[in-house]
Amino acid sequence: MKIKRGSTSVRRLIFIADSSSTTGAGLASLVYNSAGLVAYYYAGDLSDEVAITLATATLGTFTSSGFVAVDNTNMPGWYEIGIPNAALDGGNEVAIQLRGATNMVPVNIYIELDAVDYQTDAMG
Repeated sequence: MKIKRGSTSVRRLIFIADSSSTTGAGLASLVYNSAGLVAYYYAGDLSDEVAITLATATLGTFTSSGFVAVDNTNMPGWYEIGIPNAALDGGNEVAIQLRGATNMVPVNIYIELDAVDYQTDAMG
């Protein structure tokens, strides 16, 4: 994934697989404070990882560190996360990991931080 360095109010969709499934099913019904669920990020300009304190959120609305299910019935395993602004403000890359909830396959997100906004800048 590529995002412009210094972007704010960024929300992204992630898929969390159910480790107890043999069919690749998604893990439904996680919430920001599910037992064991933790999240961290590490940006290339830092000396250590940073804990993300997940927060409740409304789907489609940015909340820093927000975590919300898209639809536990029709899209189990799909969640929206509000990436903390500080994770995107320096360096050339950031890695985010969510893990720890029962039956959760860890989610690893790698983001290349670029000078270009690929959503709005014309490519020459």
